[in-house]
Amino acid sequence: MIGGVGAVAAGGVAFVEVGPRRVLHQVGLVNSPDHHVPESGWPVEEFTLDSAALRQSVAWAVARPPDAAVSGVVLCLHGRNDDHRFAFDTIHVHDVVASLGLSLAVVAVDGGADNYWHPRRSGADPLTMIKSELLPAIDAVLERSMPRTVLGWSMGGYGALLVGEQMPTEFRAVAAASPATWDSFEHSAAGAFDDAADFARYDVRDALAQLSGITVRIDCGTDDGFIGQSRRVAASLPVPNQGRFSQGFHDAAYWRSIAPAQIATLAAAIQ
Repeated sequence: MIGGVGAVAAGGVAFVEVGPRRVLHQVGLVNSPDHHVPESGWPVEEFTLDSAALRQSVAWAVARPPDAAVSGVVLCLHGRNDDHRFAFDTIHVHDVVASLGLSLAVVAVDGGADNYWHPRRSGADPLTMIKSELLPAIDAVLERSMPRTVLGWSMGGYGALLVGEQMPTEFRAVAAASPATWDSFEHSAAGAFDDAADFARYDVRDALAQLSGITVRIDCGTDDGFIGQSRRVAASLPVPNQGRFSQGFHDAAYWRSIAPAQIATLAAAIQ
């Protein structure tokens, strides 16, 4: 068992788990570091976007300091088979922001369970939804446009890099936690891309130069199946990676443990 190889789905993303620590993690004997902050009490305001780009109503939400002016926005992109509540209910991003004494608005949106944040053959287009529908809606709720950053986990980590590449003038910083990236269509998770041409069209590794003008942070646990790809993408960035590769698996506990450092990086890019 200890020397075995197994296929594991973390957040719906399939990759190969190899080695004794990952096997022990599967059976609950080894865990990622975790970090919890006090509840902020910030209200989470729920909204619905009638999205032509996604061809359906889209849920999104905002949490902001109740007694301070907002200075910037953190847009959160969820992982596969999750939704916009993941940022608030599982990672507690708004509580992390409050614990750091920052006045950032935390926004999260449903991008589809497995759309991988790029246009799909089905006609769903999360990128257009974000740029043409969500960003104006955020500005309307906050009553003005302000500096934006983007943070994502797994599928959403890939999405954060893609959004940064596709909209470099709209975002000042990108934080990708354990981004789901692969070296080929054949190695990608089932359903992440429509076909090999779709993979090539939205392969974030080929457009990293578009991130040259913004802050980029890539973090990944050293026991994560995506660690190799994350290191290669980080090494190819046109700017120094602000993140780190430390102990952890592909799970929410690890993502909570790095959340304060990620938010601090995003906040510094706004100031």
